[in-house]
Amino acid sequence: MDALLLIDTDDTGFTSDQAIETLGGIVGRTRAVGGVLIFASTKDELTDREDAEISVFGPDEEDLVLRSDNPDIFEGVDDLAAGLHDMAVDRIVIAGVDDSPGAVWASAMAALVCNFDVIVLSDSVVDADGNPVTWAADAEAAGAMVKRTEDTWLRM
Repeated sequence: MDALLLIDTDDTGFTSDQAIETLGGIVGRTRAVGGVLIFASTKDELTDREDAEISVFGPDEEDLVLRSDNPDIFEGVDDLAAGLHDMAVDRIVIAGVDDSPGAVWASAMAALVCNFDVIVLSDSVVDADGNPVTWAADAEAAGAMVKRTEDTWLRM
C-alpha cells in the first residue's frame, strides 16, 4: 500500500499555484479511496497552529499530522517507519517544499533506508521560491522513482 507524504505544504511556504493545483488532484484521489495521507511540518513557527492549518490542503481527522524538529521526518517522529510498515505501507509518495536539499530530500532518502519504495513527485516538489528542486536526478540515482504527479497512481 502507498502513503502520500506531504512536507511543509503550509500557506507560508507552499505558494506555487501550479504546484498546489497539481498536487491537489492526487490529494483528492488519496482521500477518495481512503488512502494513507500524511501531513508533516518541520517548521518551528507552525508548532502552535491547529492541525487543520498545517497545510493548504486542510488535513482532516482521518489524516496523520506530524510535526518534526528534524528535516528527516523518519528521524524526527518516533516509530514512524515501524508504524507505517505495521499499516502495510511499502511505498512512500512524497511532495512538498524543500530547501534544496531539505526536509523532502532528507525524508525521501530516509524512507529508502527504512526499506520503503519511494516516488518523488517531480512537479510537486518545489524550493522555497516555488521552483522545481535541482536534486531529482540524485534521488533517482539513490533508488527513488521520480514521476510527474499526473502519471502517479496510488496503490491501496
